[in-house]
Amino acid sequence: MPSSQIDFSLTHSGTITHPFSYVEEDTFGTMVTSPTLTATKVTQELKPRIDNNEMDVRQIGGHLLYGMQSGGHTYGFSTMVHPFDLPFLKYGTEPPNYDTPAGTSAKSLSFAFKDKQSVGTMGMNTYHQKFLGFKPNTTEISVASNGLVEASMDWLGREIPIPVAGDISGSTWPTFASITSPVLSNVDAGNKPLTIGGTAYAIGDFKINWNNNLIVKQYIGSGLADAIVVGAIEITGSFTTPYGQSLALETAIHDFPQTGVAASLVVKTGVMHINMTNFKLMSDAPTGFDAGPTDVAEHPFTFKCSTASLGTS
Repeated sequence: MPSSQIDFSLTHSGTITHPFSYVEEDTFGTMVTSPTLTATKVTQELKPRIDNNEMDVRQIGGHLLYGMQSGGHTYGFSTMVHPFDLPFLKYGTEPPNYDTPAGTSAKSLSFAFKDKQSVGTMGMNTYHQKFLGFKPNTTEISVASNGLVEASMDWLGREIPIPVAGDISGSTWPTFASITSPVLSNVDAGNKPLTIGGTAYAIGDFKINWNNNLIVKQYIGSGLADAIVVGAIEITGSFTTPYGQSLALETAIHDFPQTGVAASLVVKTGVMHINMTNFKLMSDAPTGFDAGPTDVAEHPFTFKCSTASLGTS
């Protein structure tokens, strides 16, 4: 009988010893010396990706590739967090501030975590994994009718180096024990959490997405991103509301030109509010009526707005 192919200890999320954490960069793509890292708090998942830019080389007279020439890498990762930490989310939801960049997408971030890896032996040693020169491309916050609040973020960056044994020199890390705040859920919002043009509505399954349309610039010689800047920001979303409260929303989407109004969503009073300007409904596909009946009639609306900021009120 053949022996096991695995003669070393396998790694999984349970072997991560310190939270997925970040620090602002002073120089794009370089982690600051002796960093004091801040946890992204309750991180549900982390999915890094590395793409080779391999360019095909062909020759007249052949059906097959002559070869491929490497042209560098692109790096990214997606993560989903259960939010209660506004400063981290604001990197993806606030426009860049070029005068005072700290805390906005004008700043690039370094990320890191520590875990245990075996590297060919049964014993496991500590390694650290860095993510350098990252900015948020998209951020989506969703509040289900019955579930936890989720924030999904997709990031683009300069480089994800291979893991390195030991700790980051001079680093200060948060611990899992330091993360104690409760995550947010649908029950935190209270009654009629969405207000549009001064009228509050009962809603279900609210989503809002910030797309920063990042511009990744790569110049001859590096093979890596030399700069990442925020492009044209688009903010869109969706929600459902039952028939019957009023005809204000139906009137707004029926009439043209539609007047943009202020809107706000309470995720949790005093903890997280989403405040929107120039809010306009974009589409409405009413659920209609089925023989039965099997469900209540609802309006699934999509919307667009000029700004959407996170605050505590």
